[in-house]
Amino acid sequence: MIADSSAPGSDIVTIAIDWMVKLQSGAATEQEREACRRWRAEEARHELAWQRLQSLSERVSTLPSALTHGSIGDASNRHRHNRRFAVKSLCIALGVGLLAAGGNEIVPWRTLMADYATKAGERRRVTLADGTAVELNTATAIDAAYDEQSRLVRLHRGEVLITTAKEIDRAYRPFVVHTRLGQARALGTRFQVRDSVAGMRIAVFEGTVEFKPAGTSGTNGAIRIDAGRQGLFDRQGLIGTLSQANEETVAWTDGVIVADRMPLGELVAELDRSMPGKLRCDPAIASLTISGVFPLDQPARILAAIARTLPVQIDTVTSYWITLRPRADARS
Repeated sequence: MIADSSAPGSDIVTIAIDWMVKLQSGAATEQEREACRRWRAEEARHELAWQRLQSLSERVSTLPSALTHGSIGDASNRHRHNRRFAVKSLCIALGVGLLAAGGNEIVPWRTLMADYATKAGERRRVTLADGTAVELNTATAIDAAYDEQSRLVRLHRGEVLITTAKEIDRAYRPFVVHTRLGQARALGTRFQVRDSVAGMRIAVFEGTVEFKPAGTSGTNGAIRIDAGRQGLFDRQGLIGTLSQANEETVAWTDGVIVADRMPLGELVAELDRSMPGKLRCDPAIASLTISGVFPLDQPARILAAIARTLPVQIDTVTSYWITLRPRADARS
């Protein structure tokens, strides 16, 4: 069955749920309500996700009680519990997984109820049962499942940096990361997995990883990535060729973005992942380049630095709606 391209994707539905939690909390400001209205009006899929979520809530009479207590700005544990409870309650009430348009796509209840998750702007380090260290970047969700035969991490969305533990006192268990585009099998390694619109990026800094795209069969489809190499994959295999891995791509683990003549559009896209609401870059300035080390936890400072360095102006409707445009005196 071909998915409806006009249907809201999992990221859109997740944002819609976040907005509903916020607006039902009783603590939302008028600016936040206006930002939500603007987000809904931005794309037809945004409004469709919102209306379907409203419809689901009406079918269970009222939203679950958790929605009356949580907000985007609450402590992360409380917020995650509220979202989990809300989505779980709706699933139970409807007797199904929450479905998007035409039943083609499952709304991200797995993401919302993941074992470990981060929201926009949050980063987190977790240690799994075997001692494996997992760094979660912004807006990331994973599950971990260990048994006697295997160690499995499922990446629902986002980006992780994994340093696998060596198992010495027991029989070896393969360490595998399942993603929507395939699975990565680690061989004593430190590696990055990033899920993006362009595809699944695997970068290996120590050891070796074998990535088997979901659209291949048998053992011949696995692609070996050695230390110091990286690749971008879709369901059928490697896109282009393997290239040199760059440690600066995981500088987020230290709370920074390292830019070396980075296109402004790329930097803005990275910042957008780490901020609530929407940060946009006018295509007219997206190819301008910028260099520097930018602290992720201080987006206002980053935007101010961009405005000082480049012929750019920052248009701010609210803290949830920011656009970078060509500076007025630079347009002529």
